[in-house]
Amino acid sequence: MEKRTVPWLRLGGLYEEDDLEAVTEILNAQIRESAGFFRLPEEPNFERAFAEHEGAKYASAVNSCGSALDLCLTLLGIREGDEVITTPLTFVASASCVLTKGAKVVLADIDPESYCLDPEDVERKVTSRTKAVIPVHLAGLPADIDAFEKIREKYVVHIVYDAAHAVSAKYKGKKIGNAGDLSCYSFHSAKNMCTLGEGGAITTDNKEYHQKLQSLKSFGFVYGEKDEVVIPGFNYRMTKVQSAVGLTQLKKVDRVVRLRREKMRYLNVLLEEVEEIILPKPLSTDDGHACHLDMLRLDEGKVSFSRDEFLECLKKDYGVGATIHYPPIWEWRIFEERGYTGKDTPVAARVCRELFNPPVFPKTSEEDLSYIAWAIKEAISKLRKQHI
Repeated sequence: MEKRTVPWLRLGGLYEEDDLEAVTEILNAQIRESAGFFRLPEEPNFERAFAEHEGAKYASAVNSCGSALDLCLTLLGIREGDEVITTPLTFVASASCVLTKGAKVVLADIDPESYCLDPEDVERKVTSRTKAVIPVHLAGLPADIDAFEKIREKYVVHIVYDAAHAVSAKYKGKKIGNAGDLSCYSFHSAKNMCTLGEGGAITTDNKEYHQKLQSLKSFGFVYGEKDEVVIPGFNYRMTKVQSAVGLTQLKKVDRVVRLRREKMRYLNVLLEEVEEIILPKPLSTDDGHACHLDMLRLDEGKVSFSRDEFLECLKKDYGVGATIHYPPIWEWRIFEERGYTGKDTPVAARVCRELFNPPVFPKTSEEDLSYIAWAIKEAISKLRKQHI
C-alpha cells in the first residue's frame, strides 16, 4: 500500500458554517450596540440546553473540565486529611484536583474490560477518611453508575463523575448527567464538542449545589437588586462567544458521536484477525458509548517489543500518528515524587503499558482507516523480524 500520513488531529469534533455564524453574530452585536461581552444571556441559554441534553436538571458552564473538578471539590468541602479515590488511567487533572485541596489521592484499579474505575476495588480502599470518589467515563464509555450509587449510599461518600469524554453518553439507555452528586464535562479542542479551544460544564440534579456553583464560578457573586459577594470564589466563567458556539456544537455532537462510532467499528473490524491487538468490546448502536477514543492494546504477551517501539515505528515508518490516552497517574512527576506506583493496581499497570489510540476522527476517511489497519499489521511484522 502506498505510504500516506494520517496524523493525530488537534480538533476532535466538527466546526461548520453555523459555528462561524454564531461567532459573527456575537461580534456584530457588540459593534452595533457599542456594548461589551458581559453580562451573558447566551450562558443561561446554553446551560439550560446542555442540562436537557445530558439528562440533568441543572448545568453550570465553566471554562474547563479542570475548573469544574476544582469547583466540585470546593463545593463539597474536600480538605486536608480527606481521601478521594480515583482511577490511575485518566488525565492528570482527575487526580491533581485533589492535591490542590490538600487531600490525599487514593488510586483504585480499573475494570479489565471497560478500563473504567473498578467499584469492587474502590470498596476495598474506602476508609473512614474517604470523602469522595471520582470515577471517569473513560473514552466516552460510562462507568458502572449503579455500583457507584450503592457505594455512595453505603459509605456516605460523594460521587463526582469526570465526564470529560462523555457528552451524549448513556448508561442503560439513559443520559448520565444526573448521576452521582455532580458530573464534570469538557469542551476542549480534542473533545467531541468544542467551545473555541476550552470550556466545560457541571451538571447535577441538586438545586442547592447548582446555586452554590453559579456563585463560586463567578467570584462568589450573587446577582440581584444589589450584587453581593457571599462566599470566596474565582472567575471560572465561560465567555459569551463560547456559550453561543456551545449551542451550535450541542446541535451536532450526537452526529459527531455517530460518525466516530461508525469509523471505530470499521477500523476494529479490520483488526479482528490481528492476534497481537486487543480490541475493546465491540460497539453496538445502542450501548451508550460516546466514542471519544478507540482504546486499542498491543498484547505484551504476544510480542517481543514494547508498545513505545511499536508507536515509534507506526509514526516514523508509516506516518500514522497514534498516541496514548493516558500515561498512568503514577508516572506524572507530581505523583511519582509522592511515591505513587502501579503496585496496588495491577490491571491498570498492564493496560497502561499496552494501550494506544489510533487517529480516528469524524472526518477520517475509510481509505485512511484501511491504511491505519494495514500500517498496524506491517509495523508488527517489521518489529517481529527485527527482534528475532
